[in-house]
Amino acid sequence: MSISLGVSAEARPAALDIGGTWTRVRYGDATTRFPTEPDYDRQLAALIAAVPPGAPAIGVSFGGRVTPAGEVRVALNLRGYEGRPLAADLSTALGAPVRIAHDATCGLLGECYTGALRGHDRCGYLTLSTGVGAALRLGGVWLTTEAGHQLVAGNDHPCDCGQTGCLQTLTGGGALHRRLGRPLSDVHDEHFWRAYAESMALGVANFALSAGLEAVALGGAIPLSRAELWPSLRGALARILTYQRVTVLPAELGETAPLTGAALLPSLPPDAILH
Repeated sequence: MSISLGVSAEARPAALDIGGTWTRVRYGDATTRFPTEPDYDRQLAALIAAVPPGAPAIGVSFGGRVTPAGEVRVALNLRGYEGRPLAADLSTALGAPVRIAHDATCGLLGECYTGALRGHDRCGYLTLSTGVGAALRLGGVWLTTEAGHQLVAGNDHPCDCGQTGCLQTLTGGGALHRRLGRPLSDVHDEHFWRAYAESMALGVANFALSAGLEAVALGGAIPLSRAELWPSLRGALARILTYQRVTVLPAELGETAPLTGAALLPSLPPDAILH
C-alpha cells in the first residue's frame, strides 16, 4: 500500500481532528483550533465555517467509534453526536468526499507514515487524553480497538461505557478529573503518577500481547506532557513483559498525530480500515 505525500498544499485534503475537548482544522499550510462544541449542530456549523472552499477531499479524525459510512456510533465524550451522519453532513455542506476514522486510528496512521512507528508493520497507538483510544496496524489493515475498556482486576470504578473496572477509569483524563476534582495538569503527587504508570503499563502490555505487536506509540496530552511518567512506565513494562518485549515510544508527532493521519485517510483503500 502506498500513500503519496508529495503534493502541493492546494491539492492536499483538508484534515479535521474532532476531540472531546479541542477541534483542529488543517488545510494547506494553515491550522486552526477551537473548543469542541458538545452540541452537534453547532459543531457542524463551526466545522463548515473553518474549512475553506475548494478542498478536494476531507479526512476526519473523530474521538469515538464510527461506521464505515461515517455515522457516529459511540462517542462517550460527545453523546449528542451519536447516530448523526457526520460524513454525509460535511460532504453535502462542503461539496467534497469525506472519510472518517477513530482518532486513535488516525494517530496511528500519522505515526506510521511520518512519525515514531515508521518501518513497523505490526504496531499500535494509544492516545491518553480526555479518554483512552487505541488502534493497531497488522500489515495493510488498520483496526480501531477498545483497549481503553479492557477490564482491570480489582478496579471497582464505574466507566461511562456502563462497565465497571475499565482501564479508562484509571488512565483517562476525564474520569480522573471527575474523581479528583481537578484536572491532571494540576496533579503533581509523585505517588499518584507512579500508580498511573503501573496502570498504564498493564494496559499497554495487554494491548500489545493480545495482537503480537512489536511497537506501541503513546500519544495524547497525558503521556506527552509528563516526562516523569516515562521512567516509571518503562520500568513497569520491563518487569511485566518477560514473554514478549515491546518497544514503547512517545508519539513523535505529538498531539498533531491524529490530524496528520486524517489527511491520509482519503488515500487509503476502502477496505483498509476496520471500524
